[in-house]
Amino acid sequence: MSVATHPICPPFYFKGVHFMPLVDKRAVELVDSFEVRDDDVFVSAYVKSGTTWTQQIVSLIFAEGDISTVSKIPLMVRVPWLESIDIMGTGEPFPNVLKNAPCPRLMKTHLPYHLLPSQAKEGKGKIIYCARNVKDVIVSFHNMRTGAKDLPTGTFDENFQEFISPEQAYFGFWWDVVPEYWRHKDDNNVLFIKFEDMKRDLRGHVVKIANFLGKTLSDQRIDEVVTNCTFSAMKDNPAINFTKNPALKQKVTKDYEFLRKGEVGDWKNWLSEEQNQTLDAIYREKMEGVGLNFEFE
Repeated sequence: MSVATHPICPPFYFKGVHFMPLVDKRAVELVDSFEVRDDDVFVSAYVKSGTTWTQQIVSLIFAEGDISTVSKIPLMVRVPWLESIDIMGTGEPFPNVLKNAPCPRLMKTHLPYHLLPSQAKEGKGKIIYCARNVKDVIVSFHNMRTGAKDLPTGTFDENFQEFISPEQAYFGFWWDVVPEYWRHKDDNNVLFIKFEDMKRDLRGHVVKIANFLGKTLSDQRIDEVVTNCTFSAMKDNPAINFTKNPALKQKVTKDYEFLRKGEVGDWKNWLSEEQNQTLDAIYREKMEGVGLNFEFE
C-alpha cells in the first residue's frame, strides 16, 4: 500500500475557523464551490464525536452489510475526508480528486455547517451529523493530539483551555458548531444523531440511517451491519483502526490507538472538579434555549 507524504502546514484560519495541519487549506478553499450530486452523502461531526463509527455504518449500508466487499479497503478510501488530501493515492486535495469519483460518493467532514459546500446547504445530497457530549469530546481529542504525529499538542490543562476558547478552538467552537447543525435538523437533507443514542441503540440507528439514505435492507443484512459496527469489531479491523495497519501507523502516529475506548462518561477520569464546573457554566450559558440535550454518563 502506497501512502503519500502529507505536506504538513502550520495551523491556519479560514473564515474565522481555526484548523489543524491535517486539514489542507487548498481543500478548504475549494469546498464552497464543490459540485454536489443528488446521491452524495456527507458524514459530518465535530472531531472525535463518532465520525469513524458513522462512516463505517454508512459504508456498510451501501455494501448491504457485506463486509467482505469492503474489508480490504481502508475506511479513509471508502469515505474520504473532504477537507484533506488523498494520502492513499494522488496527494491532491479531495475536492479535486472527487470530481471524477463514481457515484455514490461518500465523504466525511469536520467542517462547521456554514462552511459546507453551497449546494449541500441548498438541499443537494444528504448530510448525516453525529454529535457527542462535549466532555467526552475534549478527552478524546486530547488523546488523539497526544498520540498523532505532526499535531500541535500540550498538557491536558493546556488543551482544555484552548478548547474552551472561541478563537483558539480547532474546527470551531463546539458551542457554535453543534447548535448550528442542530438548527438544520429538520432540513430534508439532514439527519442529526447522537453518539450516546447510538451506544444505547445501535440497531435502531442503523435502521434510521438506512431509511434516511433510501436503502432497504433485510433483517439479516441489518444484523450484519450491526455486528461489524460494534466498537470491538471496528477496533480489531485494520481497514478502520489504522493503527492496526503498520504502514499507516508509522506515518501518522507516535504511540496511539486510534479507537481508544468509545465510552460514554470517560471524562470523569480526566476532568478536575474546577474544569467540570467550568464546562457546566459554559454549557448553561451557550445552550440555553437551543433545545439540544446530551447524556454525560
